[in-house]
Amino acid sequence: MQNMIGMLAQSFGIDPNVASMAVNGATKMFLQKSTPKAASGLLSALPKDVTDQFGDNDKQKFKTTQDNVNRYDLLKQLSEITGIKDIDKLDNFADVILDSIKQNTRIDMSDGLDKEELLQGLKDLSRQQQSSQF
Repeated sequence: MQNMIGMLAQSFGIDPNVASMAVNGATKMFLQKSTPKAASGLLSALPKDVTDQFGDNDKQKFKTTQDNVNRYDLLKQLSEITGIKDIDKLDNFADVILDSIKQNTRIDMSDGLDKEELLQGLKDLSRQQQSSQF
């Protein structure tokens, strides 16, 4: 995950600490957007260095509630964290983060976890999903 953060920082011209905060913020929104059942599975499927950022209260909230987070909320938060104001650059940044989260999520199908259900939150936050709604 650190390699991904370094790549994001370099590609988008931001400090690695800022890139790390952006990844953490996007991951949190992804978990908030997920159903409680999916969030429980995702917490065990995401890399430990990602889930360690969340306290027990946050983890419990992910497992019991689902927030109505959308693409606009994600872009707004990422803009605040990174200082990126260019909407196209911000859109690209969000997509790279969401793709990286998806690639770093290890889903063990033997646990009976439904990959589509677990990644629905990412689909809901993706640019392609949002653009097809207009």
